[in-house]
Amino acid sequence: MLEQLFNSPFLYSLSLTLVHFLWQGLLVAFILKSLLSIIEKNKSKLRYTLATLAMLSNALLAVLTFTMVYPDTNAGINSYLGPIPLTSLVNELTQQNALLTYQELLPSILAYSLPYISLLWLATIVILASKLLIEIRNVNNLPLHSSISPSLALSKRFEELAKQIKLTKTPKLLISLKAEVPMAIGWLKPVVLLPASMVTGLNSAQLEMLILHELAHIRRHDYLVNFLQTLIELLFFFHPGVHWIGKQMRNEREYCSDDIAVQHCGDAIAYAHTLTDTASLCAKNHFHTIPTMAMAASGGDLKERVLRLVDHHCAPTNNTSKWLAAVSLLLALALLSVNQLLT
Repeated sequence: MLEQLFNSPFLYSLSLTLVHFLWQGLLVAFILKSLLSIIEKNKSKLRYTLATLAMLSNALLAVLTFTMVYPDTNAGINSYLGPIPLTSLVNELTQQNALLTYQELLPSILAYSLPYISLLWLATIVILASKLLIEIRNVNNLPLHSSISPSLALSKRFEELAKQIKLTKTPKLLISLKAEVPMAIGWLKPVVLLPASMVTGLNSAQLEMLILHELAHIRRHDYLVNFLQTLIELLFFFHPGVHWIGKQMRNEREYCSDDIAVQHCGDAIAYAHTLTDTASLCAKNHFHTIPTMAMAASGGDLKERVLRLVDHHCAPTNNTSKWLAAVSLLLALALLSVNQLLT
């Protein structure tokens, strides 16, 4: 029974696929890195599209490799394991006068080790998938517990912003006592959660900017894309290239939503100030984590997001007041970074 398991064509094909993906994933990451290096940073949609295609290419390459390897696996296994059963191989290796050369032993040793790679990968996937399911459950439960309806004025303004951003269906808005950051949850029935601390700690204009950011995530179907991205990252948890591509996707996703929010609020510097104020409230309340399956306004690399807003919208032709606002914004961001390092 155990020997049949280890001689399974599926396990061998899976192992070979994972081994081949080591160089395939690096190649995809290198191509994406090369493309992003020649594309301007303000072209977030294009950069995000390329990063998404790179992530999908990883999954497609793995599937194609498995289908190409699997038909030839039976022949490969038989050629390696037929002449030298496992017990015979162990006996030959322990004999001092073994006649098998290194070149003769290597294929059999590799063939016997491949199933262990698959079993280890499968065991890790089960653990990571269990953790992901728990996180999805916790995130989906946030609107159900310790959440209250917003005021009539805020609800009305929320509906106006949803129409302004051209959503076909207005999502649900809730004030959460448990959520740490503003976030959008769900795809078919999306919900926008605003932390109670930020409803009281930010002014109405800042709240509208955060709401615009979350509505932008919903309009772009980012929750669904993020879910698929998380699944691919889970399958290739061992590959640094996949994690790097995932980071680029998350950063560019936030940039795209930032651009939409700025387009509708009309003031990039005020929006950047809102991001830093949001981060300050999170630091003050010791909130530092964002769920993987939530689209949060303070997600991504906050420092890079603020610098990008200042760099893109404060051109030399802009007036002095905007430059002074940008300088004060960068100083506030620097103080916030120092404060986070000290706490």
